[in-house]
Amino acid sequence: MAPGSGPDQQEVFVSDRATGSHPIQLQSTTPAQSGHLRQDRGARVLVVEDDPVSIKFLCGVLECNEYQLTLATTAQEAMAALDRELPDLLILDLYLPDVYGLSVCRHLRQLLGGEDIPVLVVTVEDGREGHAEAVRAGVDDFLRKPILPVELSTRARSLIRLRHLRHELRADRESILDLHAQKENLLQYVAHDMKNLLAATQATLELMREGCGANPCTRYQDRLNGSVRAMHAMVTDLLDLSLGDQVDLVADLKKIDIGPWLEKVIQEFESLATRNKGWFHLEFPPGLAVEADPHLLHRVMSNLLENAIRYAPEGSQIDVRVVPGSGGHGAQIWVCDQGIGVPAELKGEIFDRFVRVKHPEEDHLGRGLGLAFCRSVMNLHQGRIWVEDNQPRGSRFILELPEQARSGRRESADPSGV
Repeated sequence: MAPGSGPDQQEVFVSDRATGSHPIQLQSTTPAQSGHLRQDRGARVLVVEDDPVSIKFLCGVLECNEYQLTLATTAQEAMAALDRELPDLLILDLYLPDVYGLSVCRHLRQLLGGEDIPVLVVTVEDGREGHAEAVRAGVDDFLRKPILPVELSTRARSLIRLRHLRHELRADRESILDLHAQKENLLQYVAHDMKNLLAATQATLELMREGCGANPCTRYQDRLNGSVRAMHAMVTDLLDLSLGDQVDLVADLKKIDIGPWLEKVIQEFESLATRNKGWFHLEFPPGLAVEADPHLLHRVMSNLLENAIRYAPEGSQIDVRVVPGSGGHGAQIWVCDQGIGVPAELKGEIFDRFVRVKHPEEDHLGRGLGLAFCRSVMNLHQGRIWVEDNQPRGSRFILELPEQARSGRRESADPSGV
């Protein structure tokens, strides 16, 4: 402490290789004296500096701000410290004894979470090219030596607060995304269940209408049937759009005995097939099991069964078969109809978004997102889906599921759909 200085004054020396050493009076104010609670108190600061006088100055100012300091005098020491623990602020000198200081900044930016750590460079340089290189390396701010204590304190506090704000913003964003995902999941569950109930109600109304003959009640049944069809179309659009926007599906894999599981799914669509005077025929070998997400696979089968009913001729059979997968591993599920089939030019595109096969008797067929969603689910299961010609006519959609799948996030879809 310099002679004659007060208890809160400290004389330190700031030096650089260009201007030499000179004293600066440092007036320090502790948080208790400042009269307000500081959010940056106790922040972790990594100081990378090799000059003893500069180290004394930097550490003196930062300790007055009640930061937890870690000192490194070489780039190698600094990178090792960053690997152990990320600080709240990195104060970096560019001229280090081993390598140029920006290598430390580049190393930080490559670490997980390192992109959010503010970097303050203390330097004697004042050239544009050096500043531009530092910005490209990820530096947030600069202080040119010699440095005023109040300037260092202000920059350090501002950058540490910026880090806290970034962290809070990310937490808020993740909370919002989580709430949005919950809303989307609820919307999909409700829309899917409503869709099945409306389809069954519509089929029952048409069967009632056929049984009533020329009864005057058929006029009211027609009105009710029209309203249900409109509601079914709206729910289909709602569900397809929701599924089409979901880009981060995660599979919850469970062991499924595929044959009995398919029996239960098909039962939900029997009344819809009966409305078209059609029926399902299911064949499966006993004991064939796969790992899959039951909910996601149920939505895939719902799309395929509903499409088969829609395109199958009146009074025809829809075949659903389970056979062993390629090489005898896993399982294939075939959904076969005797309808108009998929044109050859669309076989490679039918699983893309917004691609539809037009039905000669229906104007509304959804938005062409159902099969795109099916392909996404199969990619998620490390499986595949494709379409072939059925014999003697119609389409055969084939799902292939591996015996064991890795649970994970959806990867990019194969454009071929195979």
